[in-house]
Amino acid sequence: MRRLAFIQLAFLVAGCDSLSERPGLRTTTREPDVSAPSATCVSDSDCDDQHDCTDDHCEPAADGLEHCRWSIRADQCFINDVCAAAGEARADDGCDVCDPSRAVQAWTPLADGASCDDHDACTSGDSCHAGTCDGPAVACDDGNGCTRDSCDAASGCVHAALAGYSCDDGVRCTLDDRCTSQGLCAGDLNTCDDGDPCTVDACNEVEGCTHDASTMACEDGDKCTTNDRCSDGVCGAGEPTNCDDGNSCTVDTCDATVGCVHLPTLSPCCIGSDSVCDDRNPCTDDACDPLSGACSYSANHAACDDGDPCTLDDVCADELCTGGRPRPCDDLDPCTDDSCEASFPGYCLSRPRTGGDLACDDRLDCTTNDQCQGGRCVGDASACVCVPDLPSDGIKLTSLQVGASGDPGQGLDVDQSPATCSPAGQCSGGIDNALSVIAGFANDPLRDGADQGDITLVFALSSLAVDPVEVSIFQAKSITPGCNVQTQTCAWLVDRAFLDPTSCEPVAKVFAHLSGDHLVGGGPGTSLPFAIPLDADTSLDVVISNLRLDVTLTQVNGQAAALTGILGGAVPKQTLIDGIESVPADSFNGISKDAILSLVDLLVQNDIDGNGDGVKESASIGVKIIGIDAVISGVGQ
Repeated sequence: MRRLAFIQLAFLVAGCDSLSERPGLRTTTREPDVSAPSATCVSDSDCDDQHDCTDDHCEPAADGLEHCRWSIRADQCFINDVCAAAGEARADDGCDVCDPSRAVQAWTPLADGASCDDHDACTSGDSCHAGTCDGPAVACDDGNGCTRDSCDAASGCVHAALAGYSCDDGVRCTLDDRCTSQGLCAGDLNTCDDGDPCTVDACNEVEGCTHDASTMACEDGDKCTTNDRCSDGVCGAGEPTNCDDGNSCTVDTCDATVGCVHLPTLSPCCIGSDSVCDDRNPCTDDACDPLSGACSYSANHAACDDGDPCTLDDVCADELCTGGRPRPCDDLDPCTDDSCEASFPGYCLSRPRTGGDLACDDRLDCTTNDQCQGGRCVGDASACVCVPDLPSDGIKLTSLQVGASGDPGQGLDVDQSPATCSPAGQCSGGIDNALSVIAGFANDPLRDGADQGDITLVFALSSLAVDPVEVSIFQAKSITPGCNVQTQTCAWLVDRAFLDPTSCEPVAKVFAHLSGDHLVGGGPGTSLPFAIPLDADTSLDVVISNLRLDVTLTQVNGQAAALTGILGGAVPKQTLIDGIESVPADSFNGISKDAILSLVDLLVQNDIDGNGDGVKESASIGVKIIGIDAVISGVGQ
């Protein structure tokens, strides 16, 4: 029935339209909406030809029966069994359109120069030329050497990242610049290490590498000198090594290669290097007659150790070691009772105060009704309101990478002792970076986190003309629409969680001294909450304490415009292990969580006393950083 209807429609419409031909132009004149009868029918529904552009009717005919008739609707075309609305272009040729005023059963060609759509996303400004729709090619070059530019007819320009390809990030102080998986160019910080311990190596965007002579401690290779120091870029000999072992039964000498040598002496007072008169009592001075070997003893007042950790400065009296002054354990907290317990780790024990008057002073002017609660002084802070006063001069960190060793350029001297460094066997120059062993699994997430905007740390710097410079560190959010946070100067709102809720002072602040372009500072009492993103939903949360900062600034008009350098500090090893255990097993980019836990447990050695109790419970860390100019606009919610 449907096929018959289509055939009838074609013949009947042809009978209703009178076509006249002109050279290069097809025209038609609309005839009355009538057609010869076709198949018999009972109702209009019997005549449905399934085309939206026709009106279907069941009407009486001359033979006395009901027959189907069809007509093309106004503003419609019916061409090759396909409906088209007025102005609609042919699917495979945008230069043929439906124009019912000229033809209802044939496409009408557009004039040369008319706009059209060739349905190719790789062209633009399409127009007709000799009946063909086309346009000039779209320019897909994004000017980025880290993308391969092409065009897809369906979707348009495609910019595929060229990860791993060599590139130039335009930063003088980076090396081995490579394209990232996000199509960005980034490199490693150039430490400018010249291998000379008597130069301070740095890099700035104006001069490149600089090597200034230092007066730092060094090692001249002679074991018979100590406290060697640099002078005019050369390591000079320090003080002679004291080889006196206090043993009268040895001859003490020094060898430049071996160091101190203690040779036994021949004497009736000695058996080998042991004195026959040593009574093993530090509170007596032992004497021996070198001729007869006779012993004599006299009491002294030397410093000693009475074995009680709750006494300090023990001293000898009447040939006995007696306790000196009590170990101070007052934590200056009015809500604790403090005492020294020899069996307690760290010896000092603070217990919450109980009974009696529990009123106290929390040292906040805006609080009322201060009371001791659980060992802390807590007041009603409902009347406290603070407004943070933040500088606008900022630096946004674009790159963070854990240093690969404990050598210069990879970490900092966190404990401020040039005689120590870490990790053992992979360190020098007093540099502490015990957590360099985690660089293998931490640096890729850190790089990706910075590239993708998951890590948005900004520095807020007070006036560079006032010493010391206050450097506050915040997590922040960009509020500049369309701003590329890795390459452009954007405006930022700092996270309120990085401000003390009562004082509005930054939680993470370092006081640093600026000498030229070299900004150095920090130490005990500073900390930074830090999250290492592992995947889209998981991060490894740690707190870096004893923050130290050593960076080279690029300054423009007295404000910081960029920096390169190192952020150092310490992380409690157990806290790191707890954090790793708390995240899902598949969070480490294909590396077994158990393998990482074993690596940290076996290779990370605590080298920093983070809380000042005399016990090294934390591991040092050095993070190489690069930053660009930023504007601090306020505080987010």
